[in-house]
Amino acid sequence: MFNNQFISELKAQRLNVLEQLKHIEAMLKLYGVNVSEEEMPSYSGIEALVHERPYKKDASNKEKIAGLLKLTNRFLSINEMTSLVMEFEPKSKVEEVKASLSSAKNILLKDGSIVKVQVGTNNSNTFYGSPSWIDEQGFPLPEHKYSEDAVQLKAKIVI
Repeated sequence: MFNNQFISELKAQRLNVLEQLKHIEAMLKLYGVNVSEEEMPSYSGIEALVHERPYKKDASNKEKIAGLLKLTNRFLSINEMTSLVMEFEPKSKVEEVKASLSSAKNILLKDGSIVKVQVGTNNSNTFYGSPSWIDEQGFPLPEHKYSEDAVQLKAKIVI
């Protein structure tokens, strides 16, 4: 399931930003500047997914992946993406969500919109993210690194 700590952190950040915005607006008013809603940036497409509404059920699967990556700001595995979508769309079938996300992920990989990073030789440990999130050697930047909890370790079976 979705990480409740992550949701708590997002809510805390949101409250912090709103508090900062109140102070900025108060300072502007002191200087006689009237701040209106029209001055707020308007976003469209994938940016709207993150800035206006964190998740849109009617978005394309490519936009959902882009939105989830921007929202989490780190590399995600296809299993993590599926879990996140299931949190937003609990009535969906897991297998269908995973298949449709996998297809969209392949398109995004092919056109260079996202990159993959594989940990070890296990294909289950493949994570996807923005090309700007990797260093010159192809490793994830620390601030965008995949979750260590998502890495699946295979135990050697001895008979």
